[in-house]
Amino acid sequence: MNWENSVRVSGQVHLLKGRTEGETGTGKYVQFAVRQDNQDPDGSPRRDFLVVRVYDDALRDVLNGKQAGDPVVVEGTLRSSRGSGVNYIRCKSIL
Repeated sequence: MNWENSVRVSGQVHLLKGRTEGETGTGKYVQFAVRQDNQDPDGSPRRDFLVVRVYDDALRDVLNGKQAGDPVVVEGTLRSSRGSGVNYIRCKSIL
């Protein structure tokens, strides 16, 4: 059986504090978040930060051209870290 796993999110670039680079068995990555400002069903504000890992050098260059707060669209797959189980988006494109 083939499972579907594709993600497209949009929001604003949010540069993470602390450790933003890492390495896994598939290579080195840099991570940031897509910030989305929404409202909960009760009308109260909600801010989500969706973590994105960028492995590809060309995509790193695209990310380096962006500043905090810039609009961004990220496409990729939803993954979970083998070590910690933390969910993240593995980036395939940045617009």
